[in-house]
Amino acid sequence: MINFDFTNDKTTYDIPEIGYMDVIPERISKSKDTLNVKIFYGDFYCMLNPETGEITGVSKDVKPEMRIHLKKTGIKEKSFTEEQIRFTNNDISLSGLLFKPKKTDQPVAYVVLVHRSGWEDRETPWYHSLAYILASRGIGVLLYDKRGTGKSTGNFSQADFNDLSDDAASAFNYLKTRNDLNYSKIGFLGASQGGWLVPMAANKVSDPGFAILVVGPAVSLYEQDINRVQYTLTDEGYSKESINSALDYSRFFFKYIESNKVKDWAALQKKASEIKGEKWIDYLDIPQSQTGEDVLWWRKNKYDPKEALSTIKCPVLSILGEKDVLVPPAENINKMKTYLTKAGVKYKIVTIKDCSHDMITVSKMNVGEENWPQKYWHWQKQPEEFVDSITEFIQ
Repeated sequence: MINFDFTNDKTTYDIPEIGYMDVIPERISKSKDTLNVKIFYGDFYCMLNPETGEITGVSKDVKPEMRIHLKKTGIKEKSFTEEQIRFTNNDISLSGLLFKPKKTDQPVAYVVLVHRSGWEDRETPWYHSLAYILASRGIGVLLYDKRGTGKSTGNFSQADFNDLSDDAASAFNYLKTRNDLNYSKIGFLGASQGGWLVPMAANKVSDPGFAILVVGPAVSLYEQDINRVQYTLTDEGYSKESINSALDYSRFFFKYIESNKVKDWAALQKKASEIKGEKWIDYLDIPQSQTGEDVLWWRKNKYDPKEALSTIKCPVLSILGEKDVLVPPAENINKMKTYLTKAGVKYKIVTIKDCSHDMITVSKMNVGEENWPQKYWHWQKQPEEFVDSITEFIQ
């Protein structure tokens, strides 16, 4: 099911099955009698029936063609309000949205959402949708534009993990200053890279209520990248020989990153020349110079979450995806248990079946090739267990 909202200043759409709510289309335009809208499922060309108000459209991005048929419904009422906010971390000005549940006389929990890697702001579909869903369930949410994105100042590509966790801690401290908010507790939720940052941020503030790590690694940054190479190439069907060759290169890469020695750079260059032309080379980091931005980034962010997880002082929920090739459960669960046991806090680790890194199930044919009706396509889906686990843990 797809819902569009054309009533506000901005067009948004929902695909509840994959957890997309109140998302801005990638593109929307109108030319004569045709509406072009690009969303998660593809690039649709639509026609409006002026008599019925219904919209029909087709996307030719996939075979067989995907069609939509939209019918008019009532206006969607939100169970929360959205407030534009601004707070600071030293000289960095951070801007975002505060989702405040309506009609409650009881204190509510608030959660600070902490970003993944790359460009992410308040309109990033995954995070905006999660904020919308949690607020709809009576949980307050602070969703800020990562430094250097949206309306926030700074530059996330020049920041290290310490800087980014300081931003999250500043968001927490901002909520603490809001005497008008009837909050019961304030915690953090971070996904992927945010799962590394959340324990750091939680250890920088007083009285954190909880920490939720969605596909957050328990291994070091270097280990995670080696796992990424191994599990991704395995998932792509490459031979054991190819995988071992790629892993061998990765070990040479990190040896040079750590040592910064001329001899290790020469060895890395030799290794890179040996694998030149391999189909899987794009999965690897091949630096063009000894002091390139990629090399400096890895050095600046040599990080292991062991200490932060072993000393955290609040309850922790760790959610992993069974099919995640970036943060594979097999490489992370035992370390997560060991560190959180040492911390002496309540914790829960959940592995959600069939989910990949984005907490959406892997789409696939039920068996073999397409042959309707015996064989059919399983659509991607965000399991209810994902959001249920988060809300139950917070509450």
